[in-house]
Amino acid sequence: MLIRKLILTLVVLLVSIAAFAAVRYRKTSHLIPDAPVAIASSDQWHIRGALSEACTCNVPCSCNFGEGPSPHSYCHVVYSYDIREGHFKGTRLDGLRFGAIEGSKGKGIYLDVRANAEQRSALEALARKVLNVNGDRAGHNQLLGIKWVQIKQEYDDRHDLLDLGGAGSFRTSYIMGKDKTKPVVVLNNTEWAIAAAIKGKTEYFKINDTYGNKESAQGTNSNHGDFDYDENSQISELSCSSSCDSNMKLGSDKHRMANSRK
Repeated sequence: MLIRKLILTLVVLLVSIAAFAAVRYRKTSHLIPDAPVAIASSDQWHIRGALSEACTCNVPCSCNFGEGPSPHSYCHVVYSYDIREGHFKGTRLDGLRFGAIEGSKGKGIYLDVRANAEQRSALEALARKVLNVNGDRAGHNQLLGIKWVQIKQEYDDRHDLLDLGGAGSFRTSYIMGKDKTKPVVVLNNTEWAIAAAIKGKTEYFKINDTYGNKESAQGTNSNHGDFDYDENSQISELSCSSSCDSNMKLGSDKHRMANSRK
């Protein structure tokens, strides 16, 4: 009888351990594994597609014109790159996306959960290059983590919508020009590496990630435009948030200008 009780207790314990492990796996299955992704400066890659971005600044975002943020002392941002066509070291990445949320706690990177096993390592390596990841830093930001999520990025000739797995989202309406048929476009802005930025105003802008970044706003700035990057692009800091945050040591009256980029 005692042996039977001991066996039953052991079985219950093993079942509990297995259930706990399953729950832990489900909670962390979207996280990047601990094993590092091999990245080399000689890697050949090329991507082209569309950037969707919105931030906490007024319209137009003064950071895009070489000034500090307004009306706040910071510029927090949500953005994504929709890869219409591209590869990383020969692995096709057509139709996949990657993006980031930059807030007061730092930068979280989000990768497209639709990627298959081969594409995952390529997409992560690509994102690390484009988003300037070096150790625990992503550009001027603290790297908070990398997660695989469902990325919804939709755009047309009037609107732009983005949702990074519920952690950050926005919807914008483009600002139409005087003729009311074409949107306002800014050429050669000082921050985002897109030649022509369609200006928009957010209908809503939200950040609520697992790292403690939180924002809720509307009527703020957005940019949308095509990108074309490869291994020869001089990519430094492709976002607005980390280069124009007045909390940086440069002070509120300074603006960290980005290096030249393609």
